[in-house]
Amino acid sequence: MRERIIEMTLIILISTVVYLFEPQASQFLAYYHTGIAEGQVWRLLSATFCHTNLNHLLMNLAGLIITVVLFLDTFKTTRLWPIIIFNSFFVSLCLFFFEADVIWYVGLSGVLHGLFSYGAAADINNKDRWGYLLGIGLLGKIIYEQVYGAQQSTIDLIGAQVMVNAHAYGALAGTAFYITHKSFLRQKDTTKDR
Repeated sequence: MRERIIEMTLIILISTVVYLFEPQASQFLAYYHTGIAEGQVWRLLSATFCHTNLNHLLMNLAGLIITVVLFLDTFKTTRLWPIIIFNSFFVSLCLFFFEADVIWYVGLSGVLHGLFSYGAAADINNKDRWGYLLGIGLLGKIIYEQVYGAQQSTIDLIGAQVMVNAHAYGALAGTAFYITHKSFLRQKDTTKDR
């Protein structure tokens, strides 16, 4: 668990330091479609750590802590950084290729949906009823956002439109990462037994 605390502290620290250098930080680190098209590929990852305002930052950091605590059994033995890096690239690449009208994007929420779906998938795989409930809740939230959009109170709080498709891409990424990771571990165990 000590490693997870270190990982979360590092995520919180990076996000906070980036926030302290806003708005200049976002000019260099935020997801900008044109910048990525011109080869600024670091933006695919770095946009995750940029936030629109203090409310946005605090909301996402609280979401990180709550997600890890909700799935404590899973994240006791699973490193966060590989999931975060994979989800960041997955979400950003989906935005780049499928949402060409999205010019700018920042925040950790897409990645948080990925961590949440990873945890729910792990719990479901372990036949934990809590995982089924949380997985259904996540799916319901994503469907709600796709049909009705984000709540106005959240838009007002963060001072920007909520990229609900990033939430859907993140949830898909987390599930895909879990399935791939589980398959890799199973294959590794099979090879070790030979």
